[in-house]
Amino acid sequence: MIPDGCALAICDGIVCVVGERGDVRSDHAGTGVYANDTQYLSEFEVAVTDRDAPESGWDRLDRQAGADGMTTVLVGAAPGEGRGDARRFLLKKDVAIDGDVVTVETTLRNYTPEERVVDVELTVASDFQHVFECPGFFAARDPVDRGATASDRESGAELSGTSPDGTTRSATVQLEGGRTTSVEAGTDTAGAVVERTLEIPPGDETSVVATARLRPIRGRVDLSFDPSVSMASHPGLFDAAADTLRALVLPEGVPAAGAPRFVAPFGRDALLVGFQTLPFAPDLTRSVLTYFAGRQASTTDPETLAEPGKIPHEGRRGDLPALGRSIRSPYYGTVDATPLFAALVAAYAEWAGEDAITNELYDAALRAVEWTVATGDKDGFAWYEPHDHDYGLTHHGWKDSDRAIARPDGTAATPPIALAEVQGYAYRALRGVSELAAARDDGDLAQRLDERAGRLREAFDREFWLPDEECYALALDADGAVEAVASNQGHALWSGIVPSERADDVIGRLLAPDMLTDAGLRTYSASHVAFDPLSYHRGSVWPHDTSIAAMGCARYGRDDAAAVLVERGLDALAAGATGDSGRWGFPELLVGLNDSDVNEGRARHPDSCEPAAWSAGSAFGFARAALGLGVESGTPVAEPAAGFGSGPCLGTTEATLHCREQRYAVRHSGDSTVVMPTCRASAAGGPPDSDRDHPEVTTDG
Repeated sequence: MIPDGCALAICDGIVCVVGERGDVRSDHAGTGVYANDTQYLSEFEVAVTDRDAPESGWDRLDRQAGADGMTTVLVGAAPGEGRGDARRFLLKKDVAIDGDVVTVETTLRNYTPEERVVDVELTVASDFQHVFECPGFFAARDPVDRGATASDRESGAELSGTSPDGTTRSATVQLEGGRTTSVEAGTDTAGAVVERTLEIPPGDETSVVATARLRPIRGRVDLSFDPSVSMASHPGLFDAAADTLRALVLPEGVPAAGAPRFVAPFGRDALLVGFQTLPFAPDLTRSVLTYFAGRQASTTDPETLAEPGKIPHEGRRGDLPALGRSIRSPYYGTVDATPLFAALVAAYAEWAGEDAITNELYDAALRAVEWTVATGDKDGFAWYEPHDHDYGLTHHGWKDSDRAIARPDGTAATPPIALAEVQGYAYRALRGVSELAAARDDGDLAQRLDERAGRLREAFDREFWLPDEECYALALDADGAVEAVASNQGHALWSGIVPSERADDVIGRLLAPDMLTDAGLRTYSASHVAFDPLSYHRGSVWPHDTSIAAMGCARYGRDDAAAVLVERGLDALAAGATGDSGRWGFPELLVGLNDSDVNEGRARHPDSCEPAAWSAGSAFGFARAALGLGVESGTPVAEPAAGFGSGPCLGTTEATLHCREQRYAVRHSGDSTVVMPTCRASAAGGPPDSDRDHPEVTTDG
């Protein structure tokens, strides 16, 4: 997804994508400075010219990129034609983001015994297009004229664009010590040039800073989290995962799904990250829950698919929704985020304590369960139809690409569709909120939800089971069972909807050669005609997908299967996150092949976001599965998978857990596992207001 030769930095919801030489260039699709789903700058280039050799140019020497920014190192091309002519300069461009400011610090080192003079030129341009109009990221929509303007500022300029909806966005740029030599505004693009001359003493270096301040930028939620996990076999991996998650956190306090396309809140993505990281970073989980509770739908809107109790699929910004060029935001085209939300509230209560669940969160969980119950059929199955909207989604589960849900022969499933994993999410939500209700002395509600969950589980086993495959169906559709084996069934394991007597068969089918690669589980069986390892959802490998299946295997005591998925999944994450110093973070998905030509199944997919939040969260999901983490009587327990950590493959593992306002240290090495309290943790939440009224949840039909 990041163009070849490019790298990115992201912080506070601002993304800067630079090209081969560390600049944003208008002739390089995909580079840019982005915020709030708007490309604030399509050009942000610091050009350096050696006066003594103006045609010599620059060659890239190195690139380092990470969660704290990126550095591109260039070396001056040889100024003459003879072999061995001296390269006079080393040039570094350091890109960093802080608040609403993007900074490029350009440092030149003079490697000659004489003073050198260079000309520095900052070129900026923008038409303030929406990301959906950018050809580097999407099938670009027709551009909107936003009346871009430019005006002089001290050592720089201000570029502005006003949308037909009346909103104005601007970028104020400066070159330290520079003078503005050109300010232009064309029919739809504004630009400016700022220049400066630098004298660099012999053998010394000089720096100059260019900045871009963006407006408007959102206020920031104060969120701090520091998940602590270490594994001897993968040094630095969990620190990199934590850094990635922090970099992706939006000002609203929820992680963006992934960069550079999906720098926005996505319901299921953030909620699954909340599950993956819960024992290690409960403050992140709580922030996710608080954010989506505040955006839970209260009315019905066919255009956005809002219905009372529903949790959003995504919350885009920018002007296209207001102009009718996109679905209004937030968009509720998801069938799974709502039960996942309710289930995560219950899981958070298990780790943080029921007293940490405020009435606001409890009420939101009840409304989410009420929607889950109301949308279900007589068996409790949750179905969805394609959204009849120019920009609506065909599929409303996590595999939401247009051709994601197919029968083994390749024909598309016929709507309406009930996905296997969504029924599992609903089951987990019903069971979890039942426990919350019981803790609040609402025994009648707890009983009704438990009975509903029991009927759903029985119906799932009856209607989804495929005897010939010894596995559950991918989905039900208008024509019956979609008899495909896919990774969705691993999510069903994780939810607990699978009866214990079926678990071994399901796990065995998922770990068969047509599903299991060196990088983890394929999203779709290679034995089916519809399999496509280069597709987005029908045969590729997604780390978060494998981590959920690993947690599912651990749930049913299949230590051997959990260990296989953990080892392969962590190896793939390590290769994807640390294999290239110029590209950081965790790729969203990998090519679903096992072939020496594609690095044993660990090749990045060309459409992959990088970094992706739930891929970074997967490191912690794998740790949960490997350590067998749970809570018993208010105390965390660790029951590691048999053989985990006893050999050179995984090694000693240490982690800090947070449970009921207490920190615990867990250490596993060989056959020994120790869990010990260390100190009091910060309070996760205040006591509930028991005198507030709560929405009534019915379970009929």
